[in-house]
Amino acid sequence: MRLLVACDDSGSIKEVVCNRKTDTSVQTAPQPFHIGVHLSEGLDSRVEKMEQIFDNRLLIARANGVVQLVEISLVPRPSDGQSSELEPKFDVMDLKVVSSVQGLLDDVPLQDLHKKSKKRSTPRDGFVAMQLIPGCSNRVFCATKSGRIHILSLKNSTLNIYKSHSVKAPLEFAQIYDNKAIKPQKKASTTFAFGGEENLVKLAKLSADFKKLENFWEAKNVSNDRLDLKVPIWPMRLKFLNTPSGDNSDTDDYHFLAINRLGHLREYRTSTGRKPKSSYALLSKNEAATGLQVFNADLTPLGNVKADTVDDLKIVITDSKRNVFAFDSFPRAIGKYGAGDITGAATFVNVVNNKLLLQCGLDRYVRAFDVESRSVLCKIYVGAKASSVLLIDDKEIDVPQPESSNKKRKATEKNSEAEALENEELWSTLEGSAKKVKTG
Repeated sequence: MRLLVACDDSGSIKEVVCNRKTDTSVQTAPQPFHIGVHLSEGLDSRVEKMEQIFDNRLLIARANGVVQLVEISLVPRPSDGQSSELEPKFDVMDLKVVSSVQGLLDDVPLQDLHKKSKKRSTPRDGFVAMQLIPGCSNRVFCATKSGRIHILSLKNSTLNIYKSHSVKAPLEFAQIYDNKAIKPQKKASTTFAFGGEENLVKLAKLSADFKKLENFWEAKNVSNDRLDLKVPIWPMRLKFLNTPSGDNSDTDDYHFLAINRLGHLREYRTSTGRKPKSSYALLSKNEAATGLQVFNADLTPLGNVKADTVDDLKIVITDSKRNVFAFDSFPRAIGKYGAGDITGAATFVNVVNNKLLLQCGLDRYVRAFDVESRSVLCKIYVGAKASSVLLIDDKEIDVPQPESSNKKRKATEKNSEAEALENEELWSTLEGSAKKVKTG
């Protein structure tokens, strides 16, 4: 398999080529075939978001406010001095920045908000979302913590700022709705959700030409707790679901799941009201939720859920410690990924094709899990805090075996068979002797 990993310390992207069962923490386990470093720009320019938009194109959003369009090509890998017959056959990547835009971040709007925030450190603006807009392959949606919504144009391999808007800050997430198919010849508005600390979930629409933005729905907080205290507002992640009305409905009826900082999973349906239909406390009071993924249902290209109901969904939730939990939606904890192995907070988790769960974080390891069994498929040390992982391909690489190894293996098999035959004859002799002693 081939992975691209965004590493914070060097501001680089590392290419990892490996097979299943690779584990760099065990000397006797298979090791990666290749770890290459690309586009290093330092900690202040670390990669915050990374998206593959075409087979040979990559979008990178960096902490210095720059978005880069990167061209991917495959080149022959350098020889490591072994016999060519014994080397695994694979190409390596060459990444080249072909266009970029800058000045997309702004710290000023966050300064006043910091006085009311529960966060101790001084806030810095950063990217919370970067997605290709559905039905429009030449427009890119970018959202920042400071509430800036940028629409970038992508034409002839060139990036430009097409239009910028502002929404209420701060933002922890921005999620585009893509559960309905958009016909290429039909111009349609783009709906997205956003929210953050003391910023309730809101739905907004971008006009078909992306020049106007309008908020049209806002969630309402749940009732006060049993001590009549306000429940903190801090939505962290959101996933849209299908609406039972079907794809032919033109009404603004949206259905979604959201997880908040306290670990409460909430289901909303805009046609039934502004408060959540249901709310489940998934985490203990000392844990803070940071991520949400669904792994047993078909997903849209942007990660939304192709299901009308939450009844049978299974979800993954990460917290600010080191846990990656699996729940069903009733809710009931059904296990952990990497229990006892993950030693730092997970900064990134993503489910790929309902088969693999990719995880990375503060412990400087990148892991791939089987999404159902939760077993580790590979574990690679990348030497830096990782913030994003992309699975480029899932192909296994053939490893040639030396002829001497094959001969040794065959000889070992023959010796084992001969030893087993001798043991069987010995036991037969002993059993016969024992019978003679008894009869005598």
